[in-house]
Amino acid sequence: MRAAVVTRFGPPEVLKILEWPTPVPASGEVLIRTKAIGLNFADAFVRMGYYPSVPEPPFIPGIELTGVIERVGNGVKGIREGDRVVAIRKHQAYAEYVCVPATQTMRLPKTMSFEEAAAFGVTYLTAYHGLVTLAHVQPEEKLLLHAAAGGVGTAALQIAKHLGAEVFATASSNEKLELARKQGADHLINYLTEDFAEIIRSDTNEYGVDVVLDSVGGRVFRKGWKLLAPMGRYVLYGLAAVTGERRVKKVRALWELASIPWIYPPSIETKNVSLMGFNLFFLMHKVEYLRGALQELLKLYKKRVLRPVIGAKYPFERIAEAQAFLQSRKSVGKVVVLM
Repeated sequence: MRAAVVTRFGPPEVLKILEWPTPVPASGEVLIRTKAIGLNFADAFVRMGYYPSVPEPPFIPGIELTGVIERVGNGVKGIREGDRVVAIRKHQAYAEYVCVPATQTMRLPKTMSFEEAAAFGVTYLTAYHGLVTLAHVQPEEKLLLHAAAGGVGTAALQIAKHLGAEVFATASSNEKLELARKQGADHLINYLTEDFAEIIRSDTNEYGVDVVLDSVGGRVFRKGWKLLAPMGRYVLYGLAAVTGERRVKKVRALWELASIPWIYPPSIETKNVSLMGFNLFFLMHKVEYLRGALQELLKLYKKRVLRPVIGAKYPFERIAEAQAFLQSRKSVGKVVVLM
């Protein structure tokens, strides 16, 4: 079979399409013939070797795929050959055939295409975990959402509006902000030309926001942390500020990390605010929780509350180019690779 393999840690071009042994499903596993792959920032960090517990090259990366069940291992119940499924696993999604524990797969709704499914799982689970599980967003609360036109950003906008929140959306261009508006954003802020902190203070009469969902970090975190109202919740789930188009820029990373304020724990008590962080890549062992959350999200998809935004599609042969495009932060919505 063909697989996109990390041949060494480094920029996107270290991903090479190679022949690789086709896996055989063990007990409790299924073999999926891949139809589409969802790209995530975690894939880029794995490729660069910045995550702990990443295998030594060569290895197959990728955490999100969708396809058709080709074979079923011993002991698997409730799923059979020919079923259309979405699957999430820690590595090995960048391949024509992938073995996945059956518990980490879920059947697709009949109306969901493979492309939509590849844009759904990790993206919407990330937004759900941040907004629902951690922040418990309530109706009429004010939410500051950074990178609002990205894959997670558009998913978070749809979920936030379903929850009844008032959303302040930031993005780096008017085109991206127009996309955020179409997803329901109430306030649009171009962070390259406007000061989001000043605008929010003005528009809320100095109240600030109840929740911040931040994938950028660095100086953005410094400003956003100060905007939290009493009982405010800050959810940090990424550090995109340190990444460049090909690799982590070390000088820039040091500058952005140095910009993060030192937080004195007793001040959290006196200000009545919370700081939470997560990375879905390191929550893969929470299988039952993720299955339950995905089931809830798919119910909302069936009701047409949620609709994934696909910003770019690439053929499998150009998966390295697709990763570079995602890492450039020029993309909108989800980047999907078609097998």
